[in-house]
Amino acid sequence: MTFSVSVLLAVLAIAAFAGPLIGELVGVPSAVVELVTGIALAFVVPKDLTTSTGVVSTLGGLGFLILMFLVGLEFDFRTIGRTSRANATFGVGLFAVSLFASSLLIGHLAGASAMWVLAGAATSVGVTVPILHVHGWMGERFANDVLMVGTGAEIVYLIVLNAVSVASKHDSLATTVLLGSRTIVLIVFTIVALSLFSRARRRVPRHFHRWFLRNDPVEVGLRGTFALLFVVVAFAGLDHIPTVLGALLAGVIFRAVMGNAKAIASRITSLANAFFIPLFFLTVGLQTPLRSDIVKLIPIIAMVLVAISVPRLIVAPYLRRRGYSWRLSFAGSTSLMAPLTLLIATAEIGRSSGLLSSRNSGALVVTAALSAIIFPVITKRLLPYRSEEIEATTPTDDSVTADE
Repeated sequence: MTFSVSVLLAVLAIAAFAGPLIGELVGVPSAVVELVTGIALAFVVPKDLTTSTGVVSTLGGLGFLILMFLVGLEFDFRTIGRTSRANATFGVGLFAVSLFASSLLIGHLAGASAMWVLAGAATSVGVTVPILHVHGWMGERFANDVLMVGTGAEIVYLIVLNAVSVASKHDSLATTVLLGSRTIVLIVFTIVALSLFSRARRRVPRHFHRWFLRNDPVEVGLRGTFALLFVVVAFAGLDHIPTVLGALLAGVIFRAVMGNAKAIASRITSLANAFFIPLFFLTVGLQTPLRSDIVKLIPIIAMVLVAISVPRLIVAPYLRRRGYSWRLSFAGSTSLMAPLTLLIATAEIGRSSGLLSSRNSGALVVTAALSAIIFPVITKRLLPYRSEEIEATTPTDDSVTADE
């Protein structure tokens, strides 16, 4: 490792440490601080250190894979099938409405490419979760409803993103054949992986029991989880599927076999959030220097912000029908208007596959940052703390006396 790389890693580690502290002070997600820091550092960091073959970029890519694995880990299809079908179905409908509005606004009026149109339909829960957690709603029915709606829309978005990345390079017939064959191969691989994983767990339960231990000195759980992650990512590469979607699939497989393994999930999350995920956002910023020609895309950026906000207002009446106050319902809808993770993923996939130029990829990163600044601020003003909501709905002594 050269001296310049060592210095850069030290600077990035300091930025990763300071990011959440600064984010708490200014009231924005730490990922936004990391993106902005990376963009600022791009003016002074030599370009050869941030290229696709550079050490820092490689570590950032690793962080992105781990991030998508954690996203897949949140998809519990058994829970969706048992208790949240209405929410998941509404999430799929939300994506359809958003995509239709985005195609009219961004595709028809602005004449932008399919990747921009798809970006206008992005919905994810990456920013929603910490907001709900801080306000004390995690584990409550309201949080489950909001997250299931967002998860349903997010799953469909990722499927369509994969389809768009394939369709843009082939004619209609070749696209149909490729998507069909790759889907079949992916389904077969998933079934085989689940079967082998489940059988191994039954054959050697003692080893799999160690995955759930919090104090295993050998960290068998972490080693096995990373082995699963990169085996699935390698298969995705062989099947010509974006590796980030392979990482997502690895998380889905892990959740399906291991269930809600809180011990190993918390250790992976801690390791990822401590360094690799912040390094990813910093690297994205480093590879997205502000350029004067991005100014020309301001109208499209504004249209995307409108497309990812206005259609999601339909979530409010849906939540209202489920028994929540209008204030709480609108807070739930605005919490889904900051698809930071999906927009960054779209920009990365578009840039690496050649579907987006560096200027368009950079503009999409700017859009992601703006959405993660504007809409969480609105959500925090609308969303009451759980204790305040309980107090507001609890009858006072005077009201009880009056009723009597």
